[in-house]
Amino acid sequence: MKSLIFVIVLIFASNIPMQIFAQNVFVWDRDNEELIINPEDPWTEVGVEWAIVKALDANGITPTVDTVLPANLSDYDVLFATVGIWCGA
Repeated sequence: MKSLIFVIVLIFASNIPMQIFAQNVFVWDRDNEELIINPEDPWTEVGVEWAIVKALDANGITPTVDTVLPANLSDYDVLFATVGIWCGA
């Protein structure tokens, strides 16, 4: 019986949305304004941070995006840093 309760609690805990844990997200757009082809519209370009912001938005999290890293990061729970793209071709 204890193992059944443990499994139920484990299943419930694994389904808790991410936004409960990470309310304040900062995306540091430090990629020197690199652009990539927009996967949703190949005729346009988007910043490298686009996919991160889109994934966060899809999960109900609106990140702060800036090219300048704040002096005080204690206001944020999570930091994503884009540092550009590189092609050796």
